[in-house]
Amino acid sequence: MGREIEKLVEYRKVHYSASSEASTYFTNQAAAVGLRFSNPIVCKMLSGHKIMKVGTSAPFHFLPGESMMVPPDMALAIEFPFADADNPTTCACIEIERSRFDTIIANINETRRKCGERRELAIDWTAFAVYRGDEAVDRQLDRLMQLYLTDGSEFRDLLIDTNLTELAVRLLQAQARHLLIEARSYVPDTGLDAVARYILSQPGEAIDLEHCARIAGMSLATFFRHFRAKFGTTPSRFANQARIQRARELLTKGDTPVSEIGFDVGFQSAAHFNRVFKQFTGETPGEFARRACRPAAMQFENLVQRIDSPVTV
Repeated sequence: MGREIEKLVEYRKVHYSASSEASTYFTNQAAAVGLRFSNPIVCKMLSGHKIMKVGTSAPFHFLPGESMMVPPDMALAIEFPFADADNPTTCACIEIERSRFDTIIANINETRRKCGERRELAIDWTAFAVYRGDEAVDRQLDRLMQLYLTDGSEFRDLLIDTNLTELAVRLLQAQARHLLIEARSYVPDTGLDAVARYILSQPGEAIDLEHCARIAGMSLATFFRHFRAKFGTTPSRFANQARIQRARELLTKGDTPVSEIGFDVGFQSAAHFNRVFKQFTGETPGEFARRACRPAAMQFENLVQRIDSPVTV
């Protein structure tokens, strides 16, 4: 968990329970800081104004009443443009163990199996979510912070633990469409994961399907059938997803001409690159690059910013 800014700009007050902690951050001067947490965090703006950048997202405004869930080990770049001693920026932050989310997802998948569902759900730990006006999430956050501030009750730690689980469920439920992905089917691992890693490790290279089948230990026809059953797509489309994701990363950096990026990630022509990029993202590489490189003041935040979208489903 980032700590390097506490003595310089942000003042942090910690509230402990037996197995978790919540923090209140106070910032009283204009500044720019960075943080990174080892577990998922949920933060709620109480007063003031922040400009946030999560992972490789575009900067966006974070205002009082809004909440955000950030996955573990994702960099946070935070600007406090208007904070001063008379108008400090305050934010409540709760760190939730990743294992708590893993338990919730395991229970959901068990229920899905009993209902005959053949695909597992998983949390997309490459995405963060912003919650605006979600009453269930707001109520649960407020209830938890009140519990952290309560001293002396023999039931306090148990209530915090129970409410943390409910908060995690509320967060996933409110953004299920974006935070939950169908990760895999209940097909025995036959080397297909090794093929996926092989494809992802070299997005700029052409796929040798016969080599992939050998890695999986299958005939070519069997490989195609099981690959689609496991990942919900063909090997070629899977590879294109990896190429487009790499292209998005390069376009966001803005230091490579758009005309070169398609060749760098394995497309043989600019026209093919443009067509496939638009199929996956809804815009051309040039449109994406112009939007990604606009000044922060011109950026507008969607409910969920996706970082490094998963190459599945």
